[in-house]
Amino acid sequence: MNPVTAPAPALPPAPWPALRAALLSHADERAEAGDSIAAAHLRALVEGWWNAQCAWTAEAVATLRVHHEVNNALVGVSGNAQLLLIGPTGRDPAVRDRAEAILRESRRIEQSVGRLRALRAAIDPEPANGASGGRHAGG
Repeated sequence: MNPVTAPAPALPPAPWPALRAALLSHADERAEAGDSIAAAHLRALVEGWWNAQCAWTAEAVATLRVHHEVNNALVGVSGNAQLLLIGPTGRDPAVRDRAEAILRESRRIEQSVGRLRALRAAIDPEPANGASGGRHAGG
C-alpha cells in the first residue's frame, strides 16, 4: 500500500511572466511617447533578464523533478515495511514498532515530496510533453 496523504496545496503561479508582460508594455508606452531609445533599452534589458530567468526555471524544474525519484523509492520502502507487518516477523512487537515507524515517516516524506511537486507545478505550470521549459522556453 502506498502511503495516502492529502495533496499539497497548489501554489500561485510564478510572478515573472506577468512582470515581463508589464515591463514590455511599459516599453511599448515609452515608444508610443516618442522615446524609442529608452524603449529599446528597456526591451533589451527585459529580454536579457527573461532569457536568464528561463534558463534558471528550466534548471529548477529539472531539479524539482526529484520528487518522482523519491516517490519511487518511497513506494519500495513502504511496501517492504508493510510486508514485514503482515508476515510472521510482524508479530514481534519490536519489529512491528519499527515497521510502523517506517510507514509513519514514509507518510511525512510523501507530504514533503508533494510540496516539491506543487512548487515545480507553480514554477512551470505547462511543461511541454514532460520536458522542462513549458511556457518559459519560447518567450
